[in-house]
Amino acid sequence: MILLPRLGHRFPMVNKYKHEPRGWCVSFAMNQRKEHMIGGLDMLRRSVLVIFLATIVAGALIIPGGATVSADSKIRFGALPVLQALPLFVAQEKGLFQKAGLEVELVPFNTAAEKDIALTAGSIDGCFADLFTPLVLAGNGVGIKIVATNYNTLQDRRMFAVLAKPGASYKSVKDLTNVPVAVSSNSVIDYVTESLLVAGGVPKKEVAKLESKNIGLRMQMLLTGKVEAATLPEPLVTAAVGKGAVLLADDKGLEGSQTVLVFSRDFVEKNPSGVKKFLAAVAEANMLINGKPDEVRGVMVKNVRLPGPLKERYPVPGFPDLQAPEEKIFNEVVQWLESRMKFRNPIPYRDVVDGKYLPATH
Repeated sequence: MILLPRLGHRFPMVNKYKHEPRGWCVSFAMNQRKEHMIGGLDMLRRSVLVIFLATIVAGALIIPGGATVSADSKIRFGALPVLQALPLFVAQEKGLFQKAGLEVELVPFNTAAEKDIALTAGSIDGCFADLFTPLVLAGNGVGIKIVATNYNTLQDRRMFAVLAKPGASYKSVKDLTNVPVAVSSNSVIDYVTESLLVAGGVPKKEVAKLESKNIGLRMQMLLTGKVEAATLPEPLVTAAVGKGAVLLADDKGLEGSQTVLVFSRDFVEKNPSGVKKFLAAVAEANMLINGKPDEVRGVMVKNVRLPGPLKERYPVPGFPDLQAPEEKIFNEVVQWLESRMKFRNPIPYRDVVDGKYLPATH
């Protein structure tokens, strides 16, 4: 269950801390203003349902330079300043896109909602995303193609974790039975939280969640004991643990929290060669990151939002070979989304995912 305020009222936690001094954890995330990577799916769904308004005001959404691509060598690709997008920044700064014969503009966005509206309106050709928001777009009639998974949570790396407040006596997520966990509802972090608690022995009906959209405020409430538990993304997990939060479970091995590379269907159909070259450059960036992490640390610090205390010591993450999302995981996420929101269109795997643009070694 998710505890929600009455309509017309703000969440008490937001009002309570509205005027309090903000620590670095709040300032860090308030600049993002949204959930890690992709933000709340509720906002995205509302944006998609009223996208015709975006078309009417397209002049306000089109980024200078336009989104029309006259040749497959030109690509405008949306990115967020997060760890999982590091290969895009490396490919750009190390000249790998140019080496592949591409003219790539990485268009920066502060929130996932802005990025996804831009993709829907045609202001960008593709974008970096989690697995959830492209499926919401597809379910609401937006033509997109997921062409690769660029990051997944295997046994040696995590993206999210469920944490208890400092000094808590909880020993495992099973101890969180009927204990509200602060999350952003209908998002990848909601999915991860529910999956980890159920896998840890909490009956699904006894999984309790507390709505907390603002990630910085959520972290501050956790560290000050205003909430018993919360789910956070990296690098905030590392920062919170360093300040005494108790790590109860993380998403290592939970494939649903992967991130993907997405293009508009129209762009893919008109520029298949450009998509292939783009993925080849990203694959080369992955190899560079994995083989020479110290060489790309400067790129990470420059382009990825890291809490101040972690800038010089947070490890450069490793990246897997590019591959298409697995159909089983894809369908599990679709089923989870469809249990929470109504879509206009079905979301078949073979219509949304296309792995034929991956480098030839795959």
